[in-house]
Amino acid sequence: MTNAYVAIHCQVGKERNVIKALMEIKGVSEVTGVQGLYDIIIKIEAEDSMKLEQIITKQVRSVSYVLTTMTLIVI
Repeated sequence: MTNAYVAIHCQVGKERNVIKALMEIKGVSEVTGVQGLYDIIIKIEAEDSMKLEQIITKQVRSVSYVLTTMTLIVI
């Protein structure tokens, strides 16, 4: 099992839309709104690093209004 936290910066005022979309992605186990440089932090649980990469690049980053992400892989 590979886990990661992803910090997400999104378009101002669209945080709720992004949170709703992220909650629908298989593998995303936690979604939390935060204050600061990033707007949302999510936890992803994947079978392996390749599946983790697919979830982040193909699903999380393609959510409307997501501007940037920063991935922190748990060791």
